[in-house]
Amino acid sequence: MEARGCVRLPVQGEYAEMRATNNPQQVAEARRPRGMVKINGQIMPGWIEWEIDNNTFYQADTFHVSFALSMLPSEFSGNWWAKQRTISVEVLAGFPVDPEWFDASELDSLIYGNVDEIEIDQVRGVLELHGRDLTSLLIDTKVTEEFRNKRAWEIATVLAERHGLKPVITKTDSVTGGYYEIDHSRFQIQQSEWDLLTQEAHKERFVVYVAGKELHFEPRPSEGAVPYVLQWEAPTADNASPNFNGMRLSFKRALTVAKGVVVKVSSWNPKTKQKYSVTYPSGHAKGISPGQSSPPATVYPFVRPGLTPEKAMQLAEAYHQEITQHEMKLLADLPGDNLLKAGMPIKMIGSGMEFDQTYYADSVVRRMSIESGYAMSVTAKNVSPDLADSVVGG
Repeated sequence: MEARGCVRLPVQGEYAEMRATNNPQQVAEARRPRGMVKINGQIMPGWIEWEIDNNTFYQADTFHVSFALSMLPSEFSGNWWAKQRTISVEVLAGFPVDPEWFDASELDSLIYGNVDEIEIDQVRGVLELHGRDLTSLLIDTKVTEEFRNKRAWEIATVLAERHGLKPVITKTDSVTGGYYEIDHSRFQIQQSEWDLLTQEAHKERFVVYVAGKELHFEPRPSEGAVPYVLQWEAPTADNASPNFNGMRLSFKRALTVAKGVVVKVSSWNPKTKQKYSVTYPSGHAKGISPGQSSPPATVYPFVRPGLTPEKAMQLAEAYHQEITQHEMKLLADLPGDNLLKAGMPIKMIGSGMEFDQTYYADSVVRRMSIESGYAMSVTAKNVSPDLADSVVGG
């Protein structure tokens, strides 16, 4: 269902021809999206609406599905739901060739997970299901063992297979992400398996996430990936209304971040008891010098025991990148499709402001209902171009 290629945009200059995941200048046409919900692998009739939040890496995607109790098969009465201990849900959507006659193979699976909460509204006759994708299996399980001298990808493989997930793993050479030798096999028993994996992913500059029944532990997506394009055309003398390939568009800029960010990571060698701190960008945030009117950079301190100086600096750089991405934000309501995914680059063009740049989607919320059809909302963020090139506290 992903159509990528060259899209010719009706603008001049560098955007006259651009590769894009979507076609931002599609002519409006009749849309006939279809959805499907499976319960424990069985197609379930009677759904009224559903909503899925596909968010960024390191978090669980969530779902909410509503059913009309009167339309459920007799064997799935309210009492059946009241007695279940584990219920799996899969939500699918797409644009089948024949919207009246189609099967699951013509739709895309948007989420697969387990129900966390069931609510039965007796007055309205509605069943509500709330849950998370299979990331929840790792989030809800505490680390109860030591992984002696294991590499990060080996730990990810062990935990994936333990929960019946297929490991999609990129191998790394470093042992548990760069702890000192004394800490190679020391983990906090209070932390979850997911906390452990996300910590290792941060140190390796990797991402970790669950897609369907797969656990991914791999390098961050390439910044050169084909973008999803949002195109704004201002009103003209011939067209009094703006054109936009969506329904709502707004921007935000966090001025606190815009003045500059310094990340400070403090750690120590548990063997020698030596303490140290590193900052990124290099140097320390300074106060206002005589004659200066601009405020100092904002310092974000972190304490992470047992890291080598090299790994502490890598972690500081990773935190800096994540924090500064919050400066510019884009929010948009769009017609629903299955092309836009969390983490995907979004190219904004045509606003005529500094907000025309590349963002990265951190949340894509899709909704489908019998009354309102298929729609989605996206929030995305990135760093301002001038901040990306600046050096703070040099």
